[in-house]
Amino acid sequence: MTDDDTTTEPFTVEEWPDPVCRFRDDDGTSVVEGVNEAFETTFGPVTPGERVRRVFETFELSIVLGPDDPTVVGTEADRLIVEARTGASGARSGDRFLLRVVPADGGSGGVFLFNPLPAGVARETDEIGLDHVASVISHDLRNPLDVAKARLRAARDTGETEHFEHVADAHDRMERIVEDVLTLARGPNVVQPDERVQLSAATERAWATVETDDADIVVEEPLPTVLADPDRLGRLFENLFRNAIEHGGTAVTVTVGPLEEATGFYVADDGQGIQPERRERVFDPGFSTDDHGTGIGLSIVARIVDLHGWSIVVTDSTSRGARFEITGLETV
Repeated sequence: MTDDDTTTEPFTVEEWPDPVCRFRDDDGTSVVEGVNEAFETTFGPVTPGERVRRVFETFELSIVLGPDDPTVVGTEADRLIVEARTGASGARSGDRFLLRVVPADGGSGGVFLFNPLPAGVARETDEIGLDHVASVISHDLRNPLDVAKARLRAARDTGETEHFEHVADAHDRMERIVEDVLTLARGPNVVQPDERVQLSAATERAWATVETDDADIVVEEPLPTVLADPDRLGRLFENLFRNAIEHGGTAVTVTVGPLEEATGFYVADDGQGIQPERRERVFDPGFSTDDHGTGIGLSIVARIVDLHGWSIVVTDSTSRGARFEITGLETV
């Protein structure tokens, strides 16, 4: 693992405060390379070379949400919940963890990250609700925070000022995460949909606030004037734009335009699109197809839409990218 912010593992296993198990592929079988102190404290000691499946069996760790076999989840492990079935290990019976798999750079294997979940999460339903957002963010905030720390150390050691740009970027990301969490945590009063907002102007303002690199935007008219909360509507556009750039690449083209058969608008891109089987999950808190994603950007979009009394669906764009359609708006 390195301290560079372009990797999926910006710090060592030993520095991670939650349980971590590093694994590798051994002729088709996932085996343990090592665990950190938090893992041993929580679950117990593990012998390097032991099969990962055997580790789950030994500590009676059961996946209650997600694929049954932890050794085959790969990069699809974005909604796994693991429960400690007995009190034999350091974990108490019934303790639950959000399990994430971070694949190794340029090779097989990777690490299992066990983030403790608040009591009661996903016990009565297969949906990961807002109750666990704090736990997810406790993981995602550590990433940019550790990047900032590493870059500050590098700046002190080398005197190279370019490291401060990475520090600033990390701080910006942390600020966005905090703002998104607050939006999710607050009640319905967070949205006041009582102002006249011209959608074209709102689109332009939001695009100007996003790091767009070489991305382009096309605004198709006529976009209507609607009753909305201008700040939250701006946040909706910003998150959809960031999602398009993060998943479609820095040269993606984003198009915003009116819907023909309903009162509303769409935001589409020419990126890689969203697989049909994932479309119902993209708005779930914690779901992300990107190792660097927070998993709450589109949750914010869905919440803003819901609190306005609108509806949102995701489908394919004409260029086979992603297309988000928002309907139910009140025009003025």
